[in-house]
Amino acid sequence: MKLADVLAKYHYPDAVRGILSGIENLYPPQAAAIDKGVLDGKNMLLSVPTAAGKTLIAELCLLKSVLLNKGRCLYIAPLKALASEKFNDFKKKYEPLGIPVGLAIGDADSPVRHLNQYKILVATAEKVDSLLRTHAQGLINSLSVVVFDEIHFINDASRGPTLEILVARIKELNPQIQILALSATVSNATQIAAWLKAELVTSTWRPIPLKEGIYFNDTIMFHEYGTKLIREEEADDLSKLTLDTLRGKGQVLIFVNSRRSAQAVSRQVLGAAAKILAPAERQQLLGIAKKIIGSRSDATKLCRKLAEVIAGGVAFHHAGLKPHQRELIEDNFRNNLIKVISCTPTLAAGVNLPARRAIIRDVKRYEAGIGPAYIPTSEYKQCAGRAGRPQYDDYGEAVIVAKSLTDTRILYDKYIAAPPEPVTSKLAEQAALRIHILASIAGGYIHDIKGMIDFFHHTLLYHQKLAPNLLEMVSEIFDFLHKEKFIEKSGVRFFPTPLGSLTSRIYIDPVTTMTLRDGLIKAVDDNQVSAAGLIHLMDCCPDAPLMHVGKKDAEGLEQFESQIRDQLIFTPENWPGLEDFFAYQATLKTTWAVLQWIDEEKEEMICDQFGVGPGDIYRHVESTQWLVYAAISIANMLHFKKLTFALEQLRNRIRYGIKEELLELVQLRGVGRVRARKLFDRGFKHFTDLKSASLPKLAEVPQIGKTIAQDILQQVAARE
Repeated sequence: MKLADVLAKYHYPDAVRGILSGIENLYPPQAAAIDKGVLDGKNMLLSVPTAAGKTLIAELCLLKSVLLNKGRCLYIAPLKALASEKFNDFKKKYEPLGIPVGLAIGDADSPVRHLNQYKILVATAEKVDSLLRTHAQGLINSLSVVVFDEIHFINDASRGPTLEILVARIKELNPQIQILALSATVSNATQIAAWLKAELVTSTWRPIPLKEGIYFNDTIMFHEYGTKLIREEEADDLSKLTLDTLRGKGQVLIFVNSRRSAQAVSRQVLGAAAKILAPAERQQLLGIAKKIIGSRSDATKLCRKLAEVIAGGVAFHHAGLKPHQRELIEDNFRNNLIKVISCTPTLAAGVNLPARRAIIRDVKRYEAGIGPAYIPTSEYKQCAGRAGRPQYDDYGEAVIVAKSLTDTRILYDKYIAAPPEPVTSKLAEQAALRIHILASIAGGYIHDIKGMIDFFHHTLLYHQKLAPNLLEMVSEIFDFLHKEKFIEKSGVRFFPTPLGSLTSRIYIDPVTTMTLRDGLIKAVDDNQVSAAGLIHLMDCCPDAPLMHVGKKDAEGLEQFESQIRDQLIFTPENWPGLEDFFAYQATLKTTWAVLQWIDEEKEEMICDQFGVGPGDIYRHVESTQWLVYAAISIANMLHFKKLTFALEQLRNRIRYGIKEELLELVQLRGVGRVRARKLFDRGFKHFTDLKSASLPKLAEVPQIGKTIAQDILQQVAARE
């Protein structure tokens, strides 16, 4: 089937033909979608491999709706990185057609008025769910097409419930909307399509054939493609497999089970990669390495280790890196400057980053309470799907490394020959239910138990018959929310209280609200307000991500607890959530790290002391800020003015990583924690000190200089 014929049949403008002029023939799964009526408004689930053209079908539907039917469209991606990637692509291609493209992935509580101007809005499920909690039903009513990318994320325990609720809510609010669901191969696609009331296109066809095999004893044994002998004379198997690929002008992704392994493997294969680098590439890689390090004054060991391997054409990639570092790695892998990335499987579930060969070194991962356990088949399939670069490769190779001959048969049966696990609802988990039931009441969508049960009939949970006691579960949560004053009853109808509306709007678990409410009341009653106590209160909330505690942490945590015990609002003796010793230890460790941050400790010292990466510090700082914001909102509701002020100050300290004495200086644009400290130490402690400062004197301060000094003086003058 020719794309030009499809565009002509459906009367697309010539400008669309120009933008898509590089595509002549549609892939078989794309042609099947057209034949089954996707451009005639039918709901559709496309369950086909990576790079088989799912996104083009979605784009054709979006363009037809906007350009021919004056519709508005929503494209929902499961992760911020994926949403940003799609937004940049759509904006570049379609804004020249006069189609405004928007992105909504920010804070769940941000204003939404400006979103109405976009004809195509790219967003995360959490953001759209947040909009619907603030009575933005008009957004859904105005839509003609909604695309759910990576619909299999419903299987994810943390993100799945929100995505499932969102699909159900849209189906309920706007039954006429066209739903497109996109996914890599799903083993129970027929069941998911039936739930969506959608046509199904399923295929194993790929534009680039995928060779899946097991490597052992210098040989890859491919399924259906024979064997391949690896002849490289390297010291280890990973280096042999890497160099074999690089000599053929390919790139490599190596999947391992931990951050530490990702870093070790990047050094392990560095020598192999260095053998194929051209002098010009080495120079460019040195430039990237310098960007990774950034300012040497705040560069961490992790940054320096990353810069060292990047200079040799290799990188490691995991959640311990800062977002801009991960982006640099991804961008320069795409342009074939970085040749090899060793990574954890989270990369496969994130951005689109294909390579000639995907090497899966580790198929086991440590699970708490279990020990080493095999990864799911779906996780392997996700990693394997990254093999094969469109426009560059004639094939892709997914290679599992076996440790013994016996392993080769086990691994073949478990991963290559097996289908991925079915996608199942994760909505029956109690925390997910209470969050989304409260959101339904606060959003004005549901007013009684019967209405809630009727709504759940739209969910995959109901379709899969996974909750035979659904009425009992829902009734218990209504009782809980009523007892804890999140909802109130009038006759047979329920309505949100101010506390319930606030909880839903700021996107936190009702149990987090209870924790903060009770903790703030106790802090005021006991006159117990300190940075340590308040930060630890945030870490007692179920929404707080906590640091892992190991045996080596025990002695330090014991000393830390003895220092701050008197400042703690909640302890194991007065708060049930801390009765578990390891949970309590985790709250202490996380609190200690954030306290070090606001005490202006260097990132490198925090990383070393707590065994984390700069990206982890960033995430803990972000989450603690958000919880402090929630605490401020609750303190305001309780009319705790003095405590609200203390929390506002604490939030700014966490945002900048500063002691209280720098709060005034960091209000200046371009002055962060480092420059503020330099100014303070030179005697410029307040705006009044800066008003009387001369430009030369101010410019002498380290890391200030003449340009920044001029800007500071202008800002100070403008405040008069």
